[in-house]
Amino acid sequence: MGHKEDQLNFSQWLSADRPIASRADDELGRCGFSDALADAIRGCSGRESLVLALYGEWGNGKSSLKNMTIETLGQSAPRVRCVDFNPWQLANRPSLSEAFFDELGSALDKGDLGSNHQKKLTLNKFKRWALRLQGAHDLAKSTRSIIGSLLIFFGVITIGSTWLFPRFLTILLGILTLLIGFLALTTGLVEASVKFLAAGTEVGAKGINEIKQEISTDLKKLETPILIILDDLDRLTPQEILEVFQLIKANADFPNIIYLVLCDRMIVETNITKALNVPGRDYLEKIVQVAFDVPMIDVERVRHVLFDKLNRLLAAEAVSKHFNDTRWANIFWSGLHPYFSTLRDVNRFISTLSFHISFFSVDGAFEVNPIDLIVLEVMRLNEPDFYKALQSSKGSLTANKSDLTDKKAAKQTLEAIIETGSEDHRSELTELLKHLFPATEWAFGGPSYATEFGQHWYRDLRVCSAKLFDRYFRLAVSDEELPQAAVQKLLDAHSDRTELSSLLQSLSARNLLPLAIEELVVYQDQLAGKQVEPFITAIFDVGDLLPDTPLGGFHIPIQWRVGSLIQHALEKLDRVESRAETLVLAIQNTSGLSMAIEVAELLTAESEDETKAPFLSGPQATEVRAAGLRKIENAAAAGTLAQSRRLARLLHAWRRWGGAEGVIRYTEKISSNAEGTLALLKSLELRSFAQSIGDYAGTERYYFQRNDIEPLISMDLLDERVKAIPEESLDEQGRRLVRNFQKAIERRNAGKLDNGPFDLD
Repeated sequence: MGHKEDQLNFSQWLSADRPIASRADDELGRCGFSDALADAIRGCSGRESLVLALYGEWGNGKSSLKNMTIETLGQSAPRVRCVDFNPWQLANRPSLSEAFFDELGSALDKGDLGSNHQKKLTLNKFKRWALRLQGAHDLAKSTRSIIGSLLIFFGVITIGSTWLFPRFLTILLGILTLLIGFLALTTGLVEASVKFLAAGTEVGAKGINEIKQEISTDLKKLETPILIILDDLDRLTPQEILEVFQLIKANADFPNIIYLVLCDRMIVETNITKALNVPGRDYLEKIVQVAFDVPMIDVERVRHVLFDKLNRLLAAEAVSKHFNDTRWANIFWSGLHPYFSTLRDVNRFISTLSFHISFFSVDGAFEVNPIDLIVLEVMRLNEPDFYKALQSSKGSLTANKSDLTDKKAAKQTLEAIIETGSEDHRSELTELLKHLFPATEWAFGGPSYATEFGQHWYRDLRVCSAKLFDRYFRLAVSDEELPQAAVQKLLDAHSDRTELSSLLQSLSARNLLPLAIEELVVYQDQLAGKQVEPFITAIFDVGDLLPDTPLGGFHIPIQWRVGSLIQHALEKLDRVESRAETLVLAIQNTSGLSMAIEVAELLTAESEDETKAPFLSGPQATEVRAAGLRKIENAAAAGTLAQSRRLARLLHAWRRWGGAEGVIRYTEKISSNAEGTLALLKSLELRSFAQSIGDYAGTERYYFQRNDIEPLISMDLLDERVKAIPEESLDEQGRRLVRNFQKAIERRNAGKLDNGPFDLD
């Protein structure tokens, strides 16, 4: 699907789901039908009353056709006066008949009946006619109510006659009850009787048929007929539908009065059958003389409207960035197209989709994949149970094949999700499920995907990524995710060391630096060769701000992730010499320290496996180590080395690259006071985290290892300096450091092993 350059304001897409009001808004090419209907209505002038019907299901455009017909009738001569009467707006009200006659009377008053005097005479006759019909109807209803109530009261008196003694109290109670009931229930009867008698008084000596004949004579003078449109009959109760058709039947003999009934025929016929216990179709055919069906919707036109609106809605570059035309075509034609058969389907969908697109558009970036968002929004509107099932099945939908060894069980789980959808769309839902969550294809006999695909899906912001799944349903970026606007800024700053370093530092202040590193790993393929040196230098600048990752559980130390990222960046350079030169420049120029040294160690370290060569070896490795050594020695001379949280690691690197003499001299110097001693202990302290399978919490332990301490400083000397620290000057962390160091001394003195946390007990 192509994307236009102009981006529209998303708020303008919000729709009230109303029919179109004008031919100018006709997107389905139906104005020809409305024109023909208007011509037929004009041709009925001077004839007896006619009842037309326009049948169609909800959402098929009946009201839109009605509005276009009214517009045509009012634009060209002879103009037809229209009464657009919607009984649904008056449903469950006693004024339905009265409102009908008021609307019709208003149309007669504005019609071409001659002089004002003639109009007044005709209107008076019509009011008498209407009053007589209303009065008789209301009188019948009120009489039925009174009779029923009287029977109830007489029953009460009969039952109560054995309650009281003497007899006259029973009689008195019955009379009082009847009187109260009569007064309470005859209000409607009195009003109906007054209305009926008033109509009879005004009519005088003339009978109702005579008045009707006079009205007919007057109405024949109309140059154009009056069109009475009754819309939304299929929304009424069975009794209300009958009342409307009784009104039509009672007034169906007047000339130049045309009725146009709009409804879903099946619904109306069913309700009439319920109300009268007669075939609804036969009843309807006796009243409706000419019936039309709404023209079949041109589905291709509907799809054209849908695609046009989507083109404009997705026009923004940030939104369309992850829109793949081939994938969209496959998804639409395999599963989405049945859900768009009317313009109502389109407008309802576009209205809510626009809101979600606006919501996910933040700071010039888009937080989700637009195709996945479209599919999920269609499901939310049309398959709510299926949508909820997806929402609650993250594990089953995003798991890799290696996590689901039982293919049969996996398929049963997925089929249970599909069965929550509508039965006639199960095949489409199956296809949509596989398109949204490719890892599920394996359970249906399709291909399985390697773990590496997960990174591609994440980069495309797909819902099948476990990291992004919740974002689609939570409608927000969590604190454990980096917004796409921030990601894009990082990618745009690849070649600008100052800008990239500044962005990473600002993210570190919000505790988002590890997430930023992970995002850079995801998008590492987008790095160009000329960007490598500033990119690596910026990473080294913020390396000291990265937290230490626990070694237990399933965590990967962040330093390893950074090392892998730097290596991948250097691989953008073809020559080994260029890789070493670039790394040396980054080490020399960075304002950081520890990460540059640790990465230099990782990339030049010899492996115990002789078949695996280090990334940099020989002269290139020597050059990198020399640059690292100079960096450490300069930091020691400047007094910044002792301030590093990773002091011990840096000292060990110094020892390996420059020998032990200088390192020992330095550690003895900085540990000559309590502050330096505690700083050295803090950098030497190790932390273990153990968690058993099935446990929700683990055990955290801190300890020291002799083989980490002794190459840097004599344990006896360090023990002396630790004991010299005044206990009252120690905070909680300081007391823990001293206590655990003393345990290490005790283990040494006892000749116990010193191979890690498992030797502590």
